Amino acid sequence: MRRATLTDVADAAQVSLKTASRVINGVATVHPELRDRVLEAASMLAYRPHRGAATMRSGTSDMVGMVIRDMANIFYSRVAAGAADVAGEQECLVITCSSEGVADQEAKLLEAVFAQRPRGLLITPTATPQPLILAEMALGCAVVAIDEPLVGLDVDSVSFDNYGASREALGAALELGRNRFAILSDTDRLATMPPRIQGAKDALAERGLGVLPEMEIRTAHTDEQAHEAIVGLLSLAEPPDAVFCANNISALAAASEVRARGLDVAIVAFDNFPLSHTLPQPVVLVEHDDREMGRAAARLLFERLTDPGRETHHLTMRTQVRRY
Repeated sequence: MRRATLTDVADAAQVSLKTASRVINGVATVHPELRDRVLEAASMLAYRPHRGAATMRSGTSDMVGMVIRDMANIFYSRVAAGAADVAGEQECLVITCSSEGVADQEAKLLEAVFAQRPRGLLITPTATPQPLILAEMALGCAVVAIDEPLVGLDVDSVSFDNYGASREALGAALELGRNRFAILSDTDRLATMPPRIQGAKDALAERGLGVLPEMEIRTAHTDEQAHEAIVGLLSLAEPPDAVFCANNISALAAASEVRARGLDVAIVAFDNFPLSHTLPQPVVLVEHDDREMGRAAARLLFERLTDPGRETHHLTMRTQVRRY
C-alpha cells in the first residue's frame, strides 16, 4: 500500500491541486465548502504533508533541533521536556537526540539536525568546538547553550551558579558537624565540574578543612564508574563521614551504597536524585527546576529569532540549598 499524495487528495475532493495545496497549508481565503472537501479527503486517505518539500520551499522548517548529553539522565530529559513546552506554544516541534558526551557523535548529530534546516538549535555541548554551528549561525540559525558553554562562540546560554551553589551546600553540610569529606564527580570534560568542586573546597577551607587526595575521585562518568568509586571511598581505613557529589549520577550511586551498608555518611549533592528525600542519612541538596531551565532556553531561542541583532543573554537559573 503506497502513501497518499496531495494529488490523491485533490482527486478525491474533486478540486485542483493548487486548491488542495492552499487548504493543506492553511490559506484562509479558500471557500469553506472546498476546504471541508479537501480536509475530509485528506482524513479519509490518511494524508500527511511532506514537510521536507515545505522546508525546501521556505528555506527553514517548523522544527527545533536539540542535542543533549545523555537521554537516560533525568536532568537532561526534564530539560528537553521544558524546551518542548515552549516550542509547542510556537507551533514548533523539538527533535531531541543524545550525543552521550562524545564529540564525534555530537558532530554527526549536528550534521543530521542541520540537514533538516531547523529554526534553531538547543544544545548541552561537549568541550570540543564544532565549526558547523558557527556556519549555521551565519545563515540565521538561533543557538542556545544549556548548562555548559559553547567553546569559542558567543551565544545565548542558560546555566547555574555552580561555584556559589556548591559552596553554600558545603556550608550547610558543615553545620551537621561533618569533617571528613570526600568528593565524587564526573570528569573535568564537563565545564560544570571544576567550579562545583572548587566551591566545595573553598567552603571547607574556610573551616580549616581539606580533602585528602585519596578522598577525591573525578572520573565517575557512568553509573558503573560512580558505584566503583563510592565503594572504594567507603572501604578506606578511615572512610568519609560526608560525600560531596557533583552531579546526580554520583549522588545516586553514593546514596545507594551508603544506605546498603547502613552507614551514617551525609550526602551533599548538586542535583536532586530519585528518593533523595526518603533516605535515613542526612542529605543536603542543591535543588533546581530542570524543566524550567529547558523552558528558559527555548524562550531565549525564540526571542533570538524575533530579534536577531539583540545582545547576547546569559541566564543563571535559581538554585536552592535544602537539608533533609
